[in-house]
Amino acid sequence: MTALIPPDRPLPNQEAIDLVVALQRCLSTFHARADEPALLYGADEPPEMLTRYIKARRLRGTIFGQNLFSDPPWDILLLLFQAELQGRQMTLDQLSETLRISMNTLLGHVGAMERRGLLMEHAGSPAGGRRRMRPSSFAMDAMAAWLSLAFGG
Repeated sequence: MTALIPPDRPLPNQEAIDLVVALQRCLSTFHARADEPALLYGADEPPEMLTRYIKARRLRGTIFGQNLFSDPPWDILLLLFQAELQGRQMTLDQLSETLRISMNTLLGHVGAMERRGLLMEHAGSPAGGRRRMRPSSFAMDAMAAWLSLAFGG
């Protein structure tokens, strides 16, 4: 979590920083209810801005090269968030192919994001590259909050 401090405001004192760190710790242990969808103001389809943002990231990779601005964990989370909103499932093979990253790289990032509680496996998912991943309820809420804050989505 990153806080934006407008340039016209003074930097926060240590007490304020400690409060933000404590809040981050509380939020990182909070998990949304799995049976409730992320709050996206009742949107049935992913907001258009999310789709355009993902497309813009792909175009950036095409123009500047895939590795220059590489951020696989963020791209993984974006794609899985979009897929979840659309009611689709994505396998590890599909993620690897879509993001143009090796399976080993993908597995390393997916494992780290699973340990942090951001990703989980779909129930009944087969082993190997056919494993289907999805964002956790916590990640869905966090992504919905990011989308709203970043794009007014």
